[in-house]
Amino acid sequence: MRGSRKLSTRGLFWAATLLVLVALFTDPCLPSPPQQITSLTEAAGPITTPAINPHRPVLREKRTAKVPILVYHRFSQSPSEGSSGLQRLTVTAEVFAQQMQYLQDNGYHVITFSDLADYFEKGRELPTLPVIISFDDGWETQFEYALPSLEKYHYPATFFVVTDYIGRHGFFSWPQLQTLLTEGMRIGSHSRSHPRLNKIRDSTELWDQIYNSKAILETQLETPVEEFAYPYGSYNAKAAAVVKLAGYRAGRACCSGIAHTSRDVFTLKAIMVPNDLEKFMHYIGAARAHTAGTEPSATPPPAGSH
Repeated sequence: MRGSRKLSTRGLFWAATLLVLVALFTDPCLPSPPQQITSLTEAAGPITTPAINPHRPVLREKRTAKVPILVYHRFSQSPSEGSSGLQRLTVTAEVFAQQMQYLQDNGYHVITFSDLADYFEKGRELPTLPVIISFDDGWETQFEYALPSLEKYHYPATFFVVTDYIGRHGFFSWPQLQTLLTEGMRIGSHSRSHPRLNKIRDSTELWDQIYNSKAILETQLETPVEEFAYPYGSYNAKAAAVVKLAGYRAGRACCSGIAHTSRDVFTLKAIMVPNDLEKFMHYIGAARAHTAGTEPSATPPPAGSH
């Protein structure tokens, strides 16, 4: 398994990176004590400055698009399993299958975050009735209950994983993530430990959560990781700026609608999908989908629990 491989770090690059980040993002009005962060040498993956292409074409015109970005979390056979917080995050396998069938029967075209970024950056057109499917946290039940329907309809989806949770009981293993890639899915970062990024004042810690999670995934999976999802949907201008600096192409928040502009590519709106087909139909078809609510505050459980 690739997860066992460890790569050496480059101290000079790391030190230079920290100096740049402190200069760019430290707010002198909000001093904060030093934060303890896990070294990447313990998790595998080099610490390097991301490659940024200053020549990437960017359209000057403001473009708009209505694209429902669906957010799923936990799956089960029964919606009544677990605490009330987990129940709000849960969609049953039966309802998910109905929702995917609805997309198929009503002419929706499932696209990726890269397709949406290409629309905004390069002027590439989108199909009629586009929709994006995404999953948060890396719950193992997504692999068990959601993947079969995605395979049935050949729908691509992005699985946003918390790197510190990989291999824990109830969450994806590295081999399962490899299987998702083999099946045509995409893997995105959901940070290293699922904090509220808008509460982090230390620039080094913010960089660790956003960039180093990307570096870990790319090292282990040997594939580009270009999408980031903010834990709890919480972000501020500083966090969004780091997502862009880290080399991602898109950042997804939650849960305020389906309308996007070219200025939103790092703060894309989304819809928390309910365990209900009728509400699902309303949310993805509504011009304003803010009634879908906000992302619950339930944190994925620690290792050793569901």
